[in-house]
Amino acid sequence: MISFQQNSKGAFCYIVEQPQDFATSCTLSGYYRLQQHAELFFDAHGAKYQKELLLKRRFGKWQKLLSYVYWGKVPFESIWHQLGSYSLPELKSQIDVCIQADDDVLTQFIEADHLQKLVSQARHFEDVYMVLCGAIYNFEDDDSLEE
Repeated sequence: MISFQQNSKGAFCYIVEQPQDFATSCTLSGYYRLQQHAELFFDAHGAKYQKELLLKRRFGKWQKLLSYVYWGKVPFESIWHQLGSYSLPELKSQIDVCIQADDDVLTQFIEADHLQKLVSQARHFEDVYMVLCGAIYNFEDDDSLEE
C-alpha cells in the first residue's frame, strides 16, 4: 500500500508494507494535523482508501493543553473508507507531485528526473512499488541509473 499526504509543508508519500505498520497512537497535535490533511492510500488491487481517526478517549480544554506537554502519545482507532478505484495515471500523478515536492527523501539516491522517468514507465502497481522501494532504500547499486 502506498500512502500520500499533502499539507502546508508540501506533499509526501510513504510505503506501508505490513498492516501492523499502521500507527495506533500519535501525539495530540499529530492527530489534529491528520484530521486536517487526510491521507490517501492506494493498494495493489486498484482500490483507493482514506482513513478516519477517532480518539479512544475524550479530552477537556485543559487536558488538550496539557497533552502537548505531559502525554507523548494518545491512542486512536482507524475507520477505513473505500473511495472507489483508481487508475494507474492517477497513482503516477500523485507520485509525481511528491517527487516535485521532495526534500531528498525519495531523491537521496537518485535524481528526480530519472525517478520520474522510471515511474512514468511503470505498467502496474508492482512496478511503481518496486521503483519507490528502490528510491527510498538503496538505489546506488541499480544498473538502470547508468545512462
